[in-house]
Amino acid sequence: MLKTDTVIIGAGIIGLSIAKEISRKGHEVVILEQHSRAGEETSSRNSGVIHSGIYYPTGSNKATLCVEGNRLLYEYAKGRNIWHRNTGKLVIASTSEEEGKLESLVENGKRNNVEDLELISKKRIHRFQPEILAESALYCPSSGIIDAAELILSLETEVQQKDIITSYNSEVEEIEVSDSTGITLHVRAEESFTIEADNVINSAGLHAVDLARKIKGIPEGILPKSYFAKGHYFQLSGNHPFKKHLVYPLPTKDSLGVHLSFDMSGKVKFGPDVFWIEGIDYSFNESRKDDFVSAIKTYWPDLNPDKLFPDYTGIRPKIYGPTEEPADFVIQTSKQHKIKGLVNLFGIESPGLTCSLPLAKKVANLLF
Repeated sequence: MLKTDTVIIGAGIIGLSIAKEISRKGHEVVILEQHSRAGEETSSRNSGVIHSGIYYPTGSNKATLCVEGNRLLYEYAKGRNIWHRNTGKLVIASTSEEEGKLESLVENGKRNNVEDLELISKKRIHRFQPEILAESALYCPSSGIIDAAELILSLETEVQQKDIITSYNSEVEEIEVSDSTGITLHVRAEESFTIEADNVINSAGLHAVDLARKIKGIPEGILPKSYFAKGHYFQLSGNHPFKKHLVYPLPTKDSLGVHLSFDMSGKVKFGPDVFWIEGIDYSFNESRKDDFVSAIKTYWPDLNPDKLFPDYTGIRPKIYGPTEEPADFVIQTSKQHKIKGLVNLFGIESPGLTCSLPLAKKVANLLF
């Protein structure tokens, strides 16, 4: 029987960050990851945007962690030589009717302590990015982009340097709880094994709710329902005029909209949309292209649809459905489920990448 202080289930950006933080406090950690490498799902299938915190309800986990995470992630990326750019972002009002919503977004950002937000006129937008069609815009200078793959690799390297064991191709099949032995995990792997731990952190992303149902004795009524929202990304081929700023439409209830971003090579991509699905499926629905073209042309009318090609898809682990109000990150502890040493992380979707470092500190402080 293997024994350790803490088991973290999931080697995405969140799980790796938590492992790093708990190890820094001097505790032994083992990571269990069902895939063959780290960050295979939500961590690597996103926009790679460093968010500022303008969208989220004041006082929510998303708001407080995002504002702090924005600063910490820039510091971490600089210190670890991870490719990133503080691009700033334009959130645009395409019509005069949308300008009131833009003003509300500014006020929400200010309540969340996002600094240096600025409403800019149509004339100034033209100086920022003359190709963009908009009546006005919110300029958010603290937004940026980061190479998610480099971030994952950096965190994974730190984990290895701290002698944290990461067991890949290891799927947790059952979790038992005992007052005398703590938490016991039964793991299916090439050579299946059992491990005991004082603490278990469920950071399984898309699988977090299903994993929690494998915990014997956990009250069913406290587990949220899991929903999957697929997002498609299209890439733009050839030359383009977008070199400096991210461009976003106003957000909808379930999404920040089909926005324009770019990667370290300068390649422009648009997305994601929202496509509710029943199970995990990364297939690309090319028929979404017409909807993308329509959405993009509201702010870039000169788009040539023939230069838009399928790129990739990602899936957001939501804990609310298409007819429900958006939910905050859920950080569930013994106060809710009465199981000592267990932390469940549910609904860690966007802005999860930006929030990863302060979220890790918060989880570590809850346990140690």
